Amino acid sequence: MDAVPVDDEAFYPTADSIRAWAYSGADQPSQDWDLLVAELEHLPLLLELVGDPGCPARARETLLGSLYCMVGHTPDKKQFLDAARVARQSADAWLVTWARRVREIIDHPQAFDRADWCGFPGYAARPAG
Repeated sequence: MDAVPVDDEAFYPTADSIRAWAYSGADQPSQDWDLLVAELEHLPLLLELVGDPGCPARARETLLGSLYCMVGHTPDKKQFLDAARVARQSADAWLVTWARRVREIIDHPQAFDRADWCGFPGYAARPAG
């Protein structure tokens, strides 16, 4: 499929452009889109989209990778406590696993390995493990 034309939003994604892309079934609007959306301001939206069974699987997988990468690149992991509490209550197994993994590195920071969170294949490639 063709990418959704989003102009500058391809490099500075907004919540509206992320949502539009997620439900479009289109290719990522720009290279490294998954990294560009991995910003704390998008955390609630990413949790919503990843947990929505109506969102196309390819988009959910991409955005799950963004969630993992966001954690991997954020020095203060405690910023994810509230999000992990929300995700833990999800009916989505991927989000429940993400929440458990976040909690594990908050409780045991020495266990953090950035490659697990940002590398391939990392945790995002094993979303229910």
